[in-house]
Amino acid sequence: MKTMSRRLMMGLSVSAIALGSVLPSMAAEPLKFWIPLALSGPIAVTGQAQQVGWQHAVDWINKEGGIGGRPVEVSFYDDEYKVELGVAGFKKAVADGDVVFTGGNGTSFIRAISPENNETYKVLMAGTSGVSELVNTEDFKYHFLAGTNYSDQVGQLLNYIKATHKGDAPARIAFVYSGTEFGRDPLEYMRTKAAELGIEVAMEFETKLVEVDVTGAAVKLRNAKPEYTIFHGYAENVWPEIVRLSKDYGIDTQFMGTLFGSHPEVVATVGDAANNYLGAISVNLLVEDTDTPMMNTIADYLKTWDAKPYTGYANVGYMQSWAAALVLREAIGNAMEKDLELNGENLIAEINAIQDLDTGGVFGTPIHFEGQRVPYGVIYRYNVEDGKLVVREETAWSEVE
Repeated sequence: MKTMSRRLMMGLSVSAIALGSVLPSMAAEPLKFWIPLALSGPIAVTGQAQQVGWQHAVDWINKEGGIGGRPVEVSFYDDEYKVELGVAGFKKAVADGDVVFTGGNGTSFIRAISPENNETYKVLMAGTSGVSELVNTEDFKYHFLAGTNYSDQVGQLLNYIKATHKGDAPARIAFVYSGTEFGRDPLEYMRTKAAELGIEVAMEFETKLVEVDVTGAAVKLRNAKPEYTIFHGYAENVWPEIVRLSKDYGIDTQFMGTLFGSHPEVVATVGDAANNYLGAISVNLLVEDTDTPMMNTIADYLKTWDAKPYTGYANVGYMQSWAAALVLREAIGNAMEKDLELNGENLIAEINAIQDLDTGGVFGTPIHFEGQRVPYGVIYRYNVEDGKLVVREETAWSEVE
């Protein structure tokens, strides 16, 4: 088993070399990435964090000599989380045939563009969506996910409930989700998985992605009396207000959430009401007090991010960008060493060939791909101690079932 990617080891060893000695190799033709993000609109907070993550990761890659001596050149595009803007931007970006990789922002966009990409453009893609059907590699031939999908994350939480629930009666859960495609995505899986585990679904409740009044949700929770409440399909809105109001109502339930609802800085805004919150996570957010050179490098980059005070914890979207960038560095580098054309067919093959890749801590374990996704995750527990958010691993990093 690799203890660390050879390419990552080479990159980290180069960091001590003066920048001037790296520059000659950077005159080579750039590797072009096109990345659409929701830099404005209802989930702009996530898109903006992902953009900073890409900027930092690509800066680091280029300072380490690029990929095979070629620099990475990124073009960002604000699709406002609108499918029509994303599709139009994608077609314009790939028209010249020189884009090696494109992002894919959101479930609706990926579903809309994948059939045409499969048949016509055949460009490697990875995006922000964790839609469950991405494991269908025939429908999404050239798309990879640098993490788990939404069903994986719900499954992590349900397995945790089954393993830790006390008493003879079945565990009772509530599932609260946004009325978006990604919010509804794991509903059927949740119902099936809960039934398999003998878990009772006491309540399902749909909200808007952005909701002004969450009283209805809190009242439903009070009446349903679930022992566990899972939030899914949110970024920074709605679920924190439900938690705060539920505490005011005296509701006793274990709050849990999937990836995008578990940003440390968002959990911190809930204050003491968020104590013992659990989050299903697919990238390592714990960057403080590590002896891993890659994570120390990321911590140094985070300290330069003026818009977000350094807390010792990374943003989910930010780390997703690093994860995707390091996977691309490995796969594109391997393809270049084999003198392969850098098209979607060859690059997705190199991604699927990855085995026991150590990303230096960006994932908490060596990884491989399955269903063109990284099937590993962890559950974090969040607490406020002495007025400060503290995040710890509740479970070990492991392969999702």
